[in-house]
Amino acid sequence: MDPKPVFLDFLNREAARAIGRERDENIDLEIIRILTVALPYRFSANISQITEYGNARPRLFSELIKLINAKVIDATSTSATLDEFIADRQARYLHVPDRYPFYFKHSDVLESVRLGSRNSFSMTDDLSRIISGYSSDQFDFELVRANPGDKPHFESSLKATVIKILNRDDLAITRDLLESNRGGATLTPQGIAATTRAISAIYMKNYAEQRGLATCTGIPDFNFREVEQYFPRYDFPLIRRLVQSLGGVPLIFAANTEEILALYGTPEHEHFGYYLGAFLESVAATVRSRANQPNDLASLRTLFHQVFIRELDGNREAQPQTLKEFYTIGQRRLLAAGERIASKDVLFGKEWRDLVPAKMTGLVAITTATDREDTALFKCLEEHGFSSSRLLRVGDGVVQEFVRGITQRIVHIRTSAGSMGVNSAGMVLPHVLQELDVKYLVSAGICFGLKPFKDGKEYQKLGDVLIATHIQDYETKRKGEKEIPRGERTSASPGILQATRIARTQTTGIGYQISEGIMLSGQMLVDDEQTVKELREAFPEAIGGEMEGNAVAGASIYKGRQWILIKGICDWGFDKKDGSQSIAAERACSLAVKAIINLLDAESP
Repeated sequence: MDPKPVFLDFLNREAARAIGRERDENIDLEIIRILTVALPYRFSANISQITEYGNARPRLFSELIKLINAKVIDATSTSATLDEFIADRQARYLHVPDRYPFYFKHSDVLESVRLGSRNSFSMTDDLSRIISGYSSDQFDFELVRANPGDKPHFESSLKATVIKILNRDDLAITRDLLESNRGGATLTPQGIAATTRAISAIYMKNYAEQRGLATCTGIPDFNFREVEQYFPRYDFPLIRRLVQSLGGVPLIFAANTEEILALYGTPEHEHFGYYLGAFLESVAATVRSRANQPNDLASLRTLFHQVFIRELDGNREAQPQTLKEFYTIGQRRLLAAGERIASKDVLFGKEWRDLVPAKMTGLVAITTATDREDTALFKCLEEHGFSSSRLLRVGDGVVQEFVRGITQRIVHIRTSAGSMGVNSAGMVLPHVLQELDVKYLVSAGICFGLKPFKDGKEYQKLGDVLIATHIQDYETKRKGEKEIPRGERTSASPGILQATRIARTQTTGIGYQISEGIMLSGQMLVDDEQTVKELREAFPEAIGGEMEGNAVAGASIYKGRQWILIKGICDWGFDKKDGSQSIAAERACSLAVKAIINLLDAESP
């Protein structure tokens, strides 16, 4: 995928006259704006072409001048200065000054235009050479798609055309020249029409090739040949449709030119443009294999449309409110859709993997079990740059995806409290881990503390955060004359525990303690001082207790995933009050998100 600057060949007054088609100014503005937002590869056109086309369209011309002066459009010329350019145009159009008032009595409209790079070739000289050296086996009449019968009319008019060119006194080669009686030669109306179409097509083809530019396909009312190699990346109907699916069209219409220019060429803009191109190229790889006519662009667009409906339309979870949000959310959705299609479509996947070789970072899931834990988690995710992306259907349930940047994803799984029950962690988590291929699972939220004092001194406080190095099932036991604990003690996964310990060292200047050790887990909601006393006696090393850890550890180990449990102390297992739940949940979720970021940011050696 080799991006190229785009030739604005469709902004061409002579070409429009040649095929008898003119677009409404609003359509031209829409085309320019959508291409500017979607293609960060810059544009190019001859300054005379832009001036002669745009001057009769004042709003378009104003927009083009802003893009030229911002160097988004390279307005090329063989002239070194604007004064030199105007003098050259006045000489070339001396025979028809009324058709070009912006070069004569109204040349002040060009005062603010900044010339771009200098052409090393003269289009007028090239046209003279090509037409004078006409050879039927080297002349491509398919350049004009609307009139395949132009060849005989062109050839019958060739002698008169060459005479006019040789006698033009350095005038421009235009329809006006062909309609004149220069050299005493005349052309039939059919000859004039065929020759102007051929000259316009040669002009555009030659300029694009000389400067190494891409040309857009699918431009409305522009019936010159489309270069198939630039489909679909530079196809206007597909680009517009894709931008529409991603929620960008209303924002583009509402934005002023300065807003668009402020974001042009930013990393957000360039990333969006790259993934838009990668997505289009990958879709092309699969739809061409299904098309009855793989080279018919119109039928291919229909198949693209079906993909957009199926994979991109209807997402209302994250609608952008600004252009900057559009770039960020748009590239995220393109990446998500690309990864999703690549997993089930071989042809799409092959092209996608070539263009996006690094898969999205291993998926991390974080689970909570109460409303306060949800509120705390969402706040922490937002503070660290994650935003809600979409809802994912997993079996009969739904989970929520949060993303940051291009490759970092977190899936939030909400369960009911405890490890047992239809909606509990024990029932929900195994399905999610399996279907989403989660690599890491983090349980974050609240717990009760077991060591408010140690060795006669205050040890734990409400709001302290506990990291489980092990989960101990405290409810499974042998009941007889003497109770004997039989519950499993499961070690936290080493990789994610290391990331959490690093996050602990990164959490400085805080007014609470972060400690690690054995956490008790059971189905019972502990709210009894005697029960807490019994737990301390049975498990003297334990630092806290909660209700979901058994399921988190069990589901992760069974599915071969890594897990960790991070909880904040909200009470001591009796005389429960709600006052410390929010702060405990926020602190635990903050550490959990930092640990996840360490996992996502870690690089391969």
